[in-house]
Amino acid sequence: MADPTKQSAKGAAKDQDSASQAKADVAMETLDAANHRITLSLEIGLYPIDVVYGAAYVFIDRCFVLLDKQESGGKGVSRYLVQLRGKTALNAEQLQAFAGEFSNELLSQALRRKIVKANQKIIEEITTQAIAGAAGGTLPSDFLDAGDADMDFLDDPLGIAVPWEDKFKKKKEGEGAEP
Repeated sequence: MADPTKQSAKGAAKDQDSASQAKADVAMETLDAANHRITLSLEIGLYPIDVVYGAAYVFIDRCFVLLDKQESGGKGVSRYLVQLRGKTALNAEQLQAFAGEFSNELLSQALRRKIVKANQKIIEEITTQAIAGAAGGTLPSDFLDAGDADMDFLDDPLGIAVPWEDKFKKKKEGEGAEP
């Protein structure tokens, strides 16, 4: 039987490796509290551009967002640079909180993208049915009345198609108008 202390030490080392990997994926490049600005660096292979756009969009009400791309130059990994500049005065702690919130939003957008991709067929089917219904699709024969077979589309038994002018025009005084 294995020693539980060794297993927990291995587990802790593994968790530490995962944490350092996550730090390498989203890194804080610069923190400029004087200008209320923080720059994050994101690994391109980990975050698709639409995920970065989605996360940036969530922040546009609270800060100005600038997106840029940093090429690797043949070594290392290409990265996205995300600069968040507060619309109001922010201190270093608030800027770091923005960085954490942005990282969380990246995960949220990535999950949202994965769910949409997994349910794409269902989304397309529902949308197709909604558009077909709005376009006035034909009714099933169960809903049609058998007595309507001899009716023409020009028949108007309820007088609905009578123009307003004809229906409410003033009668001439000689034609039995009411006093």
